Amino acid sequence: MVNLSHHLLADFRILNPDSGIIDLKAHYRGFRYVHEILKMLPEIPEPILLNQIFAKITALGRIHPVSTDIELS
Repeated sequence: MVNLSHHLLADFRILNPDSGIIDLKAHYRGFRYVHEILKMLPEIPEPILLNQIFAKITALGRIHPVSTDIELS
């Protein structure tokens, strides 16, 4: 598991250079939550809204700020 997390973290740090393991875990946990929520919706939201949802939910629980161009308000 350690080798996998280090490999994933190396890829993750390309876009988020200050990120650590907790940031990586928060990202993937949020990603999973969004997928489960989308299964319950009658329709998939539009792509722009979907990108904002993914950015907002995957940023929850992070220690380091998210480096993204998407507005998180």
